[in-house]
Amino acid sequence: MKQNDAVFQAVCSTLSQDGFDGAVELTKDQRNTVVDMVTQGIMDGVVDFSDEAKAKYDTEAKVKSYTTGMVSNHLRKDKRLNGDTKYEAKNPGSRSGSSDPQLKALKALRSTITEAEQLAAIDEAIANRTSEIQATKAKKVEINPDALPEHLRYLIEA
Repeated sequence: MKQNDAVFQAVCSTLSQDGFDGAVELTKDQRNTVVDMVTQGIMDGVVDFSDEAKAKYDTEAKVKSYTTGMVSNHLRKDKRLNGDTKYEAKNPGSRSGSSDPQLKALKALRSTITEAEQLAAIDEAIANRTSEIQATKAKKVEINPDALPEHLRYLIEA
């Protein structure tokens, strides 16, 4: 069984309902019950869990920790549980470049500086590096100029 289906079924079972009109709000005890049910499903092999995940989360305590976050994730994102709304991140792009060593170092340096002039220089370097990272990720699009109207062909970069 897929993880999202396991969470949905556990929520339905906990609340003794088949469906929901709005967003599901669980009490702390209800959330713990859902987490325990899904954790047990993973431990019993009923709920999908990749071999890599099994290796990483090799104890029930680790699986429960993983499941706690997974349940929260599905409560926010699963349209059956969130009132049929499209999930939107609160801070989109806030983790962009988080794996870049240069950007990490710049952000670490920024946290140690208090002088406004130095902060401005670091902020500029962070902005420049973020732009560089985004530029490398930009999609390369192939456009057939013959398919465009004559008056718009000049828009294609040479």
